[in-house]
Amino acid sequence: MSNTSEPLVSVQRVNKFFNKLGKSVHILKDVTLDIHPGECVGMVGSSGSGKSTLARILCRIHCQEKGTILFRGRNIFRINRQDYYRQVQMVFQDPLACFPQRMTVKQFLLEPYRNFKLLNGCGHSDLAAKLLERVNLSVQYLGRYPNQLSGGQLQRIVFSRVTGLNPQLVICDEATSALDVTIQAQIIALFQKLQKQQKFASLFITHDLALAEKLCDTIHVMDDGAIVETLTSGNIVEEAQHPATQRMIRASCGLAQAAGLTAKHGKYPVPGSL
Repeated sequence: MSNTSEPLVSVQRVNKFFNKLGKSVHILKDVTLDIHPGECVGMVGSSGSGKSTLARILCRIHCQEKGTILFRGRNIFRINRQDYYRQVQMVFQDPLACFPQRMTVKQFLLEPYRNFKLLNGCGHSDLAAKLLERVNLSVQYLGRYPNQLSGGQLQRIVFSRVTGLNPQLVICDEATSALDVTIQAQIIALFQKLQKQQKFASLFITHDLALAEKLCDTIHVMDDGAIVETLTSGNIVEEAQHPATQRMIRASCGLAQAAGLTAKHGKYPVPGSL
């Protein structure tokens, strides 16, 4: 898609340090990127490359030591917390991490509406049912608890809750990596449908290059805390230049060959095949 609009999010030379065993470890190194309205930006890299740390800073779970992050031109840490969280939502790899065990699906779906004082009058069950319907689940799930749901059902419900208030930005941190390939494909199709309907921007964090190529308008490759390459062509096998990107492609290709799978472009697996 065209990036002629002003950025929704602008990350400018962000650095993050953590203290580990008394030593300062440089986790993010001058990370700079833009996310435009309606755009899907991919962030790929191996474990420990800094992807999730950046996501948590964007969600104000952590704060950077250097650099600035702007949301619609304003420093994210100077925006009222409630206002910010109405516009920015996150989907984690493990849906149980944000789904209290003693809360029913109905309670979980309606909690944001209660927090933002948007539940007026009656019809709460109807609202919860509509939220389930958008992710292809029936009302029979409203009274269930997390331990009564499959991983795919849990992630559908999380996506429904996250998109319920029509946020401007949805951050997905390895949101499908814990699912088997069939369920992963269903969740990805759901994500694409919701983004098309609601036109939210997204930061999609994954270690799967092929999946990122399928979903994303722009892909940033992270290695050792820095963005080392940005890909936009739609054919990352041909475009990739950095050794970190090429290593990921070779690793994907090797896994595909071991499994006897057909690789996209004859070089690496189709999305969800690993």
